[in-house]
Amino acid sequence: MFAGGGSLPDRSADDTGDSQRRTILHRWEFINVALSFPLWEVLMPLRLALAAILRLTRKARGLSQEQLATAVEARHLHNLEHAKSSVTLDTLEGIAKRLDVDVLALLAMASSYERQQSTADFLSFLSNEIQKLEKLGVMASLPSEFQDGDLRTGKAGKRPVPAEKIQAVLACKAKGFTQKQTCTELGMAASTVNKIWHSDAGGVVAELNE
Repeated sequence: MFAGGGSLPDRSADDTGDSQRRTILHRWEFINVALSFPLWEVLMPLRLALAAILRLTRKARGLSQEQLATAVEARHLHNLEHAKSSVTLDTLEGIAKRLDVDVLALLAMASSYERQQSTADFLSFLSNEIQKLEKLGVMASLPSEFQDGDLRTGKAGKRPVPAEKIQAVLACKAKGFTQKQTCTELGMAASTVNKIWHSDAGGVVAELNE
């Protein structure tokens, strides 16, 4: 109450109105940010671009889905061309062979369209990605993954043990640590420490990292 007997003005209605206006403003800001991104970045998965390219290439070759069914079942091809199914690499290779186009060309065009890049820009991007793999030593190590033309098989469920950890275990052993103390010191599983403990450094690297 004021000294003259009047009442304080009710601010609750104004506060509610301010809150609603702030909410609406925040929503508009979100919408404006969302609309600032090209729709293809949000709505263009790779399978959509690939679906369109498969359909266009088949039609350019003058083939019906039934005629291409020697490479893949017609219903599955229909689903692929409408982005309703994913495709395995083996299946895509079969389709590409039937279309007389290299499978990498199909994937490259789909990826470049997905990224909205020109062919030249995409090839430059792809070259940089390949260089990343080369710097990681993948290309140099690739021959070691094959034996007599077949891919070497490894034991499932094992993650590579870094050489630094192997050396750390052997260093603890040389200092007179017990296996339990080594596990605590390095925060490693007892089974891993045990295998390193009873193996030579070179042999255990090959065994654990297969």
